[in-house]
Amino acid sequence: MSNCGAARITLADLREYRFGTPAEQNYRIFPDDLERDPKVFFHGTGRCFLQSIVDGGFRFPPPDRAQSVSFARTSDVPLGYAFGLGADGVVIAVRFDARNGSVRADEPFGLHVYRFDPQPEIVGYCIVPAAYVHR
Repeated sequence: MSNCGAARITLADLREYRFGTPAEQNYRIFPDDLERDPKVFFHGTGRCFLQSIVDGGFRFPPPDRAQSVSFARTSDVPLGYAFGLGADGVVIAVRFDARNGSVRADEPFGLHVYRFDPQPEIVGYCIVPAAYVHR
């Protein structure tokens, strides 16, 4: 699929969702309309990677590591990857539309993506403060 003529998305274009009190929401940190949308998935990582993901898309780890990028059906799973890093983390909400031809494996928790065709649409993100303690 071609992105010819598509406007480039910047971090300023994306919606930042406020980090609330996860324990009060079953550790889900996005609104219910996103958490329940079957086309929306979530990825947790360090905040330091957010800009490069927005600029260049999700990238695969070095060859000596797993060769997929994981996305969960709900934000509670990636929240576990976005805290305890010694710095702020981030959970990114993405949408895979029906035309997406990415090579992926559906899993009970969500997806493993082995090749993007194209990158999923980033629909928003939530910064997980470094001070957050998962209880």
